[in-house]
Amino acid sequence: MSKGIKLTAGQAVARFLAAQWTERDGVQRPLIGGACGIFGHGNLSGLGQGFAECGGDIPFYQPFHEQSMLHTAIAYARVQRRLSTYACTASIGPGTANMYTGAASATVQRVPVLVLASDHYANRRQGIVLQQLESPQYDLSVSDGLRAVSVFFDKITRPEQLIPSLMEAARVLTSPSEAGAVTLSICQDVQGEAAYFPEEFFEKRVWHVERRAAEAAQVGRVAELLKAARKPLIISGGGVYYSEAEREMLAFAERFGIPVVETVAGRSTMPGESEYALGAVGIAGNLAANELATKADLVLAVGTRLTDVVTCSQTLFQNPDVKFASINITGRDTTKLGAEPIVADARAGLEALSQAAAAAGVERQSNWRSEMRNAAESWTSLAAPTLVATPKEMMTQSQALAIVNRAARPDSYVIGAAGSLPGDVAKLWDTRENKRIHLEFGFSCMTYEIPAGIGLVQGGEKNVYVVIGDGTYLMNPSDLLVAARERLKLTVCVFVNHGYQIIRDLQELTTGSSFSTEFRGRDNAGQLNGAYMDIDIAKNAASLGARVHSAATPEELEAALTAADADPGLNVVVIEVDPRKMSVGTKHSFWDIAPPEVAADTAAQELRSKYETRRDALQRHYL
Repeated sequence: MSKGIKLTAGQAVARFLAAQWTERDGVQRPLIGGACGIFGHGNLSGLGQGFAECGGDIPFYQPFHEQSMLHTAIAYARVQRRLSTYACTASIGPGTANMYTGAASATVQRVPVLVLASDHYANRRQGIVLQQLESPQYDLSVSDGLRAVSVFFDKITRPEQLIPSLMEAARVLTSPSEAGAVTLSICQDVQGEAAYFPEEFFEKRVWHVERRAAEAAQVGRVAELLKAARKPLIISGGGVYYSEAEREMLAFAERFGIPVVETVAGRSTMPGESEYALGAVGIAGNLAANELATKADLVLAVGTRLTDVVTCSQTLFQNPDVKFASINITGRDTTKLGAEPIVADARAGLEALSQAAAAAGVERQSNWRSEMRNAAESWTSLAAPTLVATPKEMMTQSQALAIVNRAARPDSYVIGAAGSLPGDVAKLWDTRENKRIHLEFGFSCMTYEIPAGIGLVQGGEKNVYVVIGDGTYLMNPSDLLVAARERLKLTVCVFVNHGYQIIRDLQELTTGSSFSTEFRGRDNAGQLNGAYMDIDIAKNAASLGARVHSAATPEELEAALTAADADPGLNVVVIEVDPRKMSVGTKHSFWDIAPPEVAADTAAQELRSKYETRRDALQRHYL
């Protein structure tokens, strides 16, 4: 019997990953579409040498922060419908610790990402080494912090352990119901140690991604609920996108005359041209979607986790007789809010339910359709005037966003993540002409936006627009350098409002005043209430390789976007907006962010009283 192939652990990892593929609906693609890494103490001669020698056709990218490379991986995996992802490697100590946030983002959003962390020496001959965490538990290291934010974690202390560990890692990465951060923490000495691996371990392996079929009895029960409903509503979540079920969602809605509202992750899963597409629901929802949600007697949730952002902290669905049903590939999501479950792939579940509903005699509800149209018209009448900018004057954020929306090409993506921008995009972005939305709001992670734009372009998208606030931009502008070096066509719109203005707004709504949320210098009393700081974002972006355009009026913004569109590379549009004007509000959007229970300030006391009154009147358990 052959001993096999002698490789280091680092070489074996790279060679194995290069041979892994996924298949769904007859289409194959590489499981690992790329790799990112920052090499240092712990992975420079192990995984670094391994990818250089044995990485095959896996393209390798060099980011400038470990958190950013995971954000790029997440965006890439999302645009690949979770069928392909990136591997990300970092050094021991701070390099690995910097991956915590990105790993948490992946797991919260249920997006597969492979985290190749580095660990201290397994043999311990060196004593305590640089960047090693000293603990009474000798086997505890910095990488163990990734256990809490990973769906699969294994610490590799011998090269041979890679055989079962890599197989399980690939299985979890390709599982629709277990997706998240998959972490292999490989001790730095082990990365360079050699062992014999079976030749077949490195042969092409295709992981067949299932479309779990719906169980007939579950489908039948939900079909009966649909038949009894007079005001049914569908919530379309990110699972619809990952399942490639947009066509089935549209067909189902039109066949049975049911309005569809979307979660943040599910935005643009319904084409904006359809009268049944009501847009975002929940905290970031619009008036029409939320109005219908308060009246619905049956809510069918498809591919959504039903977090507080969607349910308005369990206050949105106010019909006293409301019932819930759910289609989801993950079992624990199907029974949230006491729903009647269908544990299935979103596309397969919708197809089965459509057939069962037709057989059960589910009919369109003409009165409900009229209410849907009235709600949509009311929302348009409320929002449209607020999006019209005054010529030659400063714009509000929503007015500037509307100009970016109009300038965006058909078949485009807009990306947002933290602050007020993702809420405005979810609520206000016009998705007609296939202008799609990519929002990270499950973890609401600042600094996601620019690396996500890189991930979408690397994933094959052509017309990508990033919208980002100045506060988030200042946290990590170095991602621009990655886009410039890779010669990516990417348009980044930086909205300058001189602070974390959505947090200021929330503070004022919950305490009556704001504290340390704007980018101001110190006043004569030593407080951060002085003049706005003079921060030249345009010069910063230019120094990182971007072509920069500045705009403070509608005319300037339109011209800047036209110039950015014509340029083949990285463009940054710096937009000055009114820092104090938020976008149009909507009813039915209670979010349980409580004012302090005890405060010396009278305004805060009154806000607490109003909060308790509203919370007690609206919040409920759905069972």
